[in-house]
Amino acid sequence: MLNGIFNQLTTLSAGWFYLALFFAAYLENIFPPVPGDMVTVFGAYMAGKSQWGLAGVFISTNLGSIAGFMTYFFLGRLIHPDFFVRKNYRLLPASKIENARSWFRRWGYWIVLLNRFMTGIRSVISIVCGMYGLPWPRVLIVSSIGCSIWNLLLIRAGYSLGANWRLIEDILRQYSRILLGASLVLIVFWLVRKSFSNPRASR
Repeated sequence: MLNGIFNQLTTLSAGWFYLALFFAAYLENIFPPVPGDMVTVFGAYMAGKSQWGLAGVFISTNLGSIAGFMTYFFLGRLIHPDFFVRKNYRLLPASKIENARSWFRRWGYWIVLLNRFMTGIRSVISIVCGMYGLPWPRVLIVSSIGCSIWNLLLIRAGYSLGANWRLIEDILRQYSRILLGASLVLIVFWLVRKSFSNPRASR
């Protein structure tokens, strides 16, 4: 799949090339299996070996990433958290939803800032931001900063590695595994801590 995408990109003019980078970055947020990060790295590599500028790669991928994040953010606005409070599901009790609401409103902007570094759950973060009603101008600014940092790192790596840019694919894969493992450890730690801090709930 990746090779086919890259081969098609090499046949495009500069304008269509940047547009393709935009849509790849956008769709990566909407449909996570889309390899948007690797397309960004490839775009930097192509800019390094042609007349296309890195600025165009940065702007197009950044706009796509931000647009994808904000799309799910506004969709999240349609899901009111009180829906889960009223339903009081066994697996999602109202008390947990209320705790999540206060926690996310307190730390939400840090999560938004780091969302690009959380591969695999970026879409979930944007939906939850919208669901808990974070002000969209602040979310837009903070998410733009996070996207800029992440995309700059990818573009720098693709440009620096040149013909060896495919090495980034293995690095991103290992990074995702480490992130997933660390997330599972934190979840287990949190559950154990909650059970010990609230022994009555476990009876």
